Amino acid sequence: MEALLVGRRLTLMELARHFPGAERIKAPLKRLDRLLGNCTVQALRTPCYQTALRWLLRMPRPVLIVDWSDLKPDRRYQLLRAAVVARGRALTVYEEVHPLARLGSPRVEAAFLKRLKALLPEGMRPILLADAGFRVPWFRQLERLGWHFIARARHRSRVRLLNTSRPNHWIASKTLYARATPRAVSLGEAELTESKRFACRLVLVRRARRGRVHLTRYGQRARSGHSRKMARREREPGLLAASVSLAELSGAEIVALYARRMQIEQSFRDLKSHRYGAAFEDSLTRDPRRLEMLLLIHALATLAAWLEGLAVVTTLLTAHRADRMRRSRHSVVWL
Repeated sequence: MEALLVGRRLTLMELARHFPGAERIKAPLKRLDRLLGNCTVQALRTPCYQTALRWLLRMPRPVLIVDWSDLKPDRRYQLLRAAVVARGRALTVYEEVHPLARLGSPRVEAAFLKRLKALLPEGMRPILLADAGFRVPWFRQLERLGWHFIARARHRSRVRLLNTSRPNHWIASKTLYARATPRAVSLGEAELTESKRFACRLVLVRRARRGRVHLTRYGQRARSGHSRKMARREREPGLLAASVSLAELSGAEIVALYARRMQIEQSFRDLKSHRYGAAFEDSLTRDPRRLEMLLLIHALATLAAWLEGLAVVTTLLTAHRADRMRRSRHSVVWL
């Protein structure tokens, strides 16, 4: 962890270069290589995450974010991560590496939830935030566990509003977009998908445009298919599906909770970006078990930095700078 915090590069070579007390690179390089490939240490990865949870989860109903992300530009391996909402950044609770063929697999996601359930303290019922990539089978699994969820409904999902004059009428979710306003509108209880029929609450909101434009390296507006697809997604109003068990939350509170889902995207950038993060995209490691060990090192180092930053903020050192700090600034260390 110290080598990562000093070197700020999550690659085997950079960790060896900044290994504490090492005068040459050869010895620490071999030690790190043996550490990543040690089956006994790999088996202790899950208990390490469970120990870290003592510092992260202190409330009976924490807010967790679950999402997939490409580990490398080649997309050979995918990262499935659960992170807890914190001040400034989402902190990793548990994560796994899977091949591209298992991306979005309901079986993989169900097994992930079971392992996550085993890590959490007994009786804890978190609220999970997810994007539109998670569907009804995942919601049912959360319902069996007694957990809550807030997710986005998109694509060709068909819904049936129960609090209308035509409760048996199924409509495409896109037809509800015309009713969106900048203020959250609660549509009441509904059922998702005509084939699987899952009961939930629907909340509709139209976010104000941010004026963001994806530019090419030449300063021109990007016109690729991927860029246009992302632009269409961001222009759509947000149709949020929430657990029926969250009936005490208003539509505005559900929207405010879901807005914090973007914290996990920032944590992915902190991990992978060569310029803004730990440069994991530069790593040449290809074995999934070794990749998970590197991710564990990053998670523990981030937790240590967060605890150190939290300690500094709560001391008198910050009081002397209070007149200079107009607002809180968060980075990878100062979370």
